Amino acid sequence: MRLTILGVAFVLMLASGCSQFNKKNYVAVGGYEYCRASDGKVVAYDKQCKDDKKVFIDELISDITPNANAVTLWINRDWEESWYKIEDIQSKIIDRGYTPIFVFYWFADDISPSFVKQRKLDYLVDLRKMIWFLDQLDGEKIVILNPEFNENGIEGYEPFNDLLIESINLVKQVKQTKVSFCIGDFGNYQKVSDEDNWKVFHPSVHRAIQQVDFITFQEMRGSTRNKPEEILKTPERSLAFAKYLTETYQKPTFLAYLALPSYGENGLKIQEQVYQGFAELMPKFVKQGNLVGFNSFHLMDVPHHVGYFNEAEKHFGLIDSQGQPKPALKQFQKIHF
Repeated sequence: MRLTILGVAFVLMLASGCSQFNKKNYVAVGGYEYCRASDGKVVAYDKQCKDDKKVFIDELISDITPNANAVTLWINRDWEESWYKIEDIQSKIIDRGYTPIFVFYWFADDISPSFVKQRKLDYLVDLRKMIWFLDQLDGEKIVILNPEFNENGIEGYEPFNDLLIESINLVKQVKQTKVSFCIGDFGNYQKVSDEDNWKVFHPSVHRAIQQVDFITFQEMRGSTRNKPEEILKTPERSLAFAKYLTETYQKPTFLAYLALPSYGENGLKIQEQVYQGFAELMPKFVKQGNLVGFNSFHLMDVPHHVGYFNEAEKHFGLIDSQGQPKPALKQFQKIHF
């Protein structure tokens, strides 16, 4: 994946959809903890935030995105159990009707056939550690393995199926848990349909993909890497990708995260237009792409976020770091199934 630090995503669940999800569909935003400023406003989290000023995301979404019912937590290679508290996830997420979604981001940008071979045992040790953590939670859980794994040669590495299958089987040992892995949408973003690029990861998933509950995929664009016309094509391209995935593999699809910053010239307007496009196309996503989930990467900007999109990484939110809503927020609020 092109992100170098922990990400957090919040996922919303609505009441219609595929039977494999107990008739639940998911719409999501990212976030976990924030901080209350001296004037009472909720702003981006800072390590200097005192305990009595910390605000958990459940306090925000009931007003800002009231249809939210799940939270996704990213777990990378450096993850420590102290980052997330079992009691918080249980009482503030699950017990309030939200489903925690754990994204296991272990290989990250280091992924390659040789790296997987060298670090497989370490990977499985940490995966079992996460599974032990999950097993303490009472309620529905979702696990998304290896986001954006299909790069650096792994996309053509057939033995990767075996590691995915082993990982899926381990996760399925946890009660009330659904599992998938996340395919990156890479290729020529000038195009809407890009099947030549979408076919290249088939060798690495063709056996494992039959074991998942749904197929997750991601979409990331930003002015520091993409032209405006590429960014504006994101809704239509995402629909084409979802349609390709469900037709090819006969599984529901889930847009695991849309990472679309407001940074750059006309960035706020472009972000708004893209979210508007998703809102307008959502009926087609459901009908043609068998979509059961949509996730907006961050609810609020994260000033310390770093990664592939450089400065734009700090602007993925639908709300800025001072708690002010962006125009895209209204469009996001229209997204439902």
